[in-house]
Amino acid sequence: MTARGCRVTTAPNGVHALRAIQRTSFDVVITDLHMPERGGLWLWEQALKARRTLRGRFVLISSDPVPEPRTMSLFIQSEHFILKPLSLAAVWGQVEEILRRSGVATEAERGDLTAESA
Repeated sequence: MTARGCRVTTAPNGVHALRAIQRTSFDVVITDLHMPERGGLWLWEQALKARRTLRGRFVLISSDPVPEPRTMSLFIQSEHFILKPLSLAAVWGQVEEILRRSGVATEAERGDLTAESA
């Protein structure tokens, strides 16, 4: 992502990621379903409580097919989901789609993308 001009913020787990989301505005959040302490679906639910503007801006990555059917169905309605193994091109494609929908110019359109990810 940094090679494509994004400013990237990382977090070791969902709890730290939520703290970052509470402190900083992000254009896109890329998260794994399974993280230490709290996973990606928990992060998504808590992040939307903190920042409603993040709806539609999550990319959830997982090696499992659909977990927790009720929560996952809510997630799938507005967010993005990629199964492992994945390619960086697939992740970037999801990021570009989110940025396009939200009106943030992509690197190709502006020359210097400033989106942030967690």
